[in-house]
Amino acid sequence: MSKLFVGNLSFKVTDADLQNWFESNGYPVESAQVMTDHKTGRSRGIGFVVLKRNDQLKDAVDKLNGQSFSGRTVNVEAAKSPASNEGPHPQKRGRW
Repeated sequence: MSKLFVGNLSFKVTDADLQNWFESNGYPVESAQVMTDHKTGRSRGIGFVVLKRNDQLKDAVDKLNGQSFSGRTVNVEAAKSPASNEGPHPQKRGRW
């Protein structure tokens, strides 16, 4: 699956805005979702995009990472599996 993480989004960006931005840059989108706080419904400033074509993942990261979108410089990278131990805060396993 060609899932991308998009960070540093403007809090005004909607799912449709995110999808339209990727598609206007030549990347057909299967789905786009801006993550929201489950209590307040407000944007968390991050989102996920699934591209229709797996072979466009690296190109999308190279082209869009660090670009301006809705007044902010966004971070675009390949999404990591939530079960992976990658990143600065690996999930804790086992008992404390």
